[in-house]
Order: sequence, then structure tokens, then C-alpha cells
Amino acid sequence: MNTSLKVKKKYLPQFLKEIKKQLLCGGERYALSEDKEMTDLVCELVGNDWILGNIIKYCGEYKNTRLTQNLFKIATYSFILYLRDFEVLNKGKDKGEK
Repeated sequence: MNTSLKVKKKYLPQFLKEIKKQLLCGGERYALSEDKEMTDLVCELVGNDWILGNIIKYCGEYKNTRLTQNLFKIATYSFILYLRDFEVLNKGKDKGEK
């Protein structure tokens, strides 16, 4: 199947619905408090690269199993990484990129 703009527009709502389920279910399962998840604690201890490790792990699992759920996990962790890096950028910390 080609991934034309028409195809992307058609399937984006379904994809976003699945990502929303992944984020909300994970957020409830891994909550430490109202404002913090286990992912936040792990990143505070070992850094945001831990998220990249999870993305790599799920890429490998997808390669071996072709389970669609792994694609949603990759997208979800990518979104969490975006949020964490966005927060770092907004705090004015230098990311080493110009």
C-alpha cells in the first residue's frame, strides 16, 4: 500500500485513537502521583536516553513479531520523549544544538 496524503488522512484518526489509549492506560498503570509517572522517575535517575532504549527495544520486537501494538508503543515513547525534551528546552538548558 502506498502512503499518500489521502491514505494518511484516512488512517490518522484511527492511529491517534490507539496512541491515546496507550498513553492514558499507561499513565494510569504507571502513575506515582497525580503529576508524575514511573517514566518520569526513571528519567530523573538515568536520563531521557532510557526512553530511546525502550524505543529501540520495541523496534526490535516489532521486527521479530510484527505486532502492531509495538508500533503504538514506539509512537507513545516518542511522544513522551518529545514532551520531556520540550520541557528541558523551555527551562533554558543548553541541548548542544544550534
